[in-house]
Amino acid sequence: MGYELSTAGIIFFLALGATFLAALFGRLHSQPGSQDEDLAGRRLNRWLIGLSAGATGNSGFIVTGAVGLGYSGGVHWLMLPIAWLLGDLVYWALFPAKLNRFAREARATTLSEMLTFDLSGRVATLVSVLVAALLVTFLATYTSAQWLAGRKFLSGVFQLTDLTALIFFSLTIVVYSAIGGFRGSVYADTLQALIRVVGTIIALTAVTSYALVDTTSFSQNIAAAGPDFLALFPNGTTISVLGFIGGYAFAAIGFGLGQPQIVTRYFAGSSPEETRAAWWIYVLFLQSTWIAMTSFGIILRGVMPGIADPETGLSLFFQNNIGPLITGLIFADVYATIASTSNSLLIAIAQAFQRDILFGKSARKKSTTSFSMIFLLGVATIGLSLVLPGNVFTIALGAVSKIGAAVAGPVLIKILRWKHSATSLLCAISAGIGAAYVWEFLGYSSTFNEAGIGLGVSLLVNFLVVATTKPRQAQSAHQTR
Repeated sequence: MGYELSTAGIIFFLALGATFLAALFGRLHSQPGSQDEDLAGRRLNRWLIGLSAGATGNSGFIVTGAVGLGYSGGVHWLMLPIAWLLGDLVYWALFPAKLNRFAREARATTLSEMLTFDLSGRVATLVSVLVAALLVTFLATYTSAQWLAGRKFLSGVFQLTDLTALIFFSLTIVVYSAIGGFRGSVYADTLQALIRVVGTIIALTAVTSYALVDTTSFSQNIAAAGPDFLALFPNGTTISVLGFIGGYAFAAIGFGLGQPQIVTRYFAGSSPEETRAAWWIYVLFLQSTWIAMTSFGIILRGVMPGIADPETGLSLFFQNNIGPLITGLIFADVYATIASTSNSLLIAIAQAFQRDILFGKSARKKSTTSFSMIFLLGVATIGLSLVLPGNVFTIALGAVSKIGAAVAGPVLIKILRWKHSATSLLCAISAGIGAAYVWEFLGYSSTFNEAGIGLGVSLLVNFLVVATTKPRQAQSAHQTR
C-alpha cells in the first residue's frame, strides 16, 4: 500500500520542511568573509559536535543495512556495533581533542590542509592533491550508497519508480546542503539526530509489541531461520572471532581519523576540551541507534518472514502494520537518518574539491564553499549511484574502509607529531590504500577489515622511509610545532 497525500505523507513533508529551515537558519547565521566560516567559526559546543557527528556517522546503513543484517544474519550482527564501540572508546580517549588543537594551530579546514601543515615543495602539493582525490572518490561512492538507501525507502513508501524516488530523495538533500553550507549541515544534523532518537524508540517498541502478540508464531519463524540465527559467532573459531572484533575496532578508529565529514566536526569545536566532552553524546547516540536497528531486524524476522529485500524491512513493517500518524514519524526518521550523512558528505566533498584540488592554497582565502560547487558535485554523485554495483552495506563499508586505510595512518602521524616528511606521508598513503586492495583481493576482509591493515602498513612505511632518509629531510615533533 502506498502513502500519497495521507497523514503519513504530510508528517514526512513537515519534517522535510523543518530540515530546510534548519539549513536556511545556518546560512542566515553565517559570517561571509570569515576565514573560519567553512567550520562555523570553530565555535561548536559539545552537543552540536556530538549529535551532528553521531547523525553523520549513522548513515543510511543504520535504517537499511543494519536492519537487513539483523534480519538475514541474526544475533551475530549485534557484535558489529559492539566491536565498533571498542574502537570508538580508544579513539575518543586519544584523538578528538588533539584533532581540534592541531587544526586550530594549522588553521586547517580539510584533512589535506592538516596533513601538509609545515610541509612545502612539490611532494607536499602532491600529498595534498592525492589525499583530496582519494577522499572525493570514496566519499562520492559513500554518498551514492546513501542515495540507494533513500531510493529503496521512497520507492516502497510512495509507490514511485526507482528512478523517480532516487531523483526526488537525492535532489532535496543536494538543495538544502547547498543552501546551508557547513553551519547549516551541523544544525540540520542535530535536528535529524533528535528525530532519529524518537524514531528508534518507536520502531523497537512497535516490533516488540507485535512479536509478543503471537509468541508461538514468532518462535516458529525464528526457528525456521536456522540454528545459527541466534548464535553470536556461528561456526566461529577463536581466531575468526578475534579477527572480527579486532578488524571492526580498527575500522572504527580509522573511521574517526579519516572521515572528513566527521573530523571537521572536531575541527570546529570551540576548544579541545569541549570537543572531547562530546564523546559520551556521540557514543551513546551511535551505539543505541545501531544496536536498536539491528535488534529490530532480528525481531522482524520472527514477525514478517520472507521479506524479499530485508534492507526495506523498517518501512515495510510500518506500512503494513501501523497507523498513518506513527508511520509518518518513521518515514521522517528514515529520511532524516539518511539525509544527515548525505548532507555532511556533500559538504566534505565540496570542501576537499574546492580547497585542495580546484583552487589549492588560494581557496583558503575564500569565505565558504560555494552553492554551485555543492550542487554540481551532488548531481554527480546521483549519476554515480546509477552505475554502482552492490547493496548499501557493501558499498558504504567498502568506501569507509578504503578511506581509513589510506588516510587514518597519516592523520595519526600528524596529530601525534611523529617524525615524517612529505615523501614519507606520500609513501604511507600509497602503501595504505594499496595494502587494503591487496587484502581485499586475497579475500581476507571478512576476517579482518582492510582499514586496520592499511593503517598498520601506512605507519610502518612512514617509519621506514623516515629511518632511511637524511635527518634533515624528516620533520620531528619539535619542527612541526
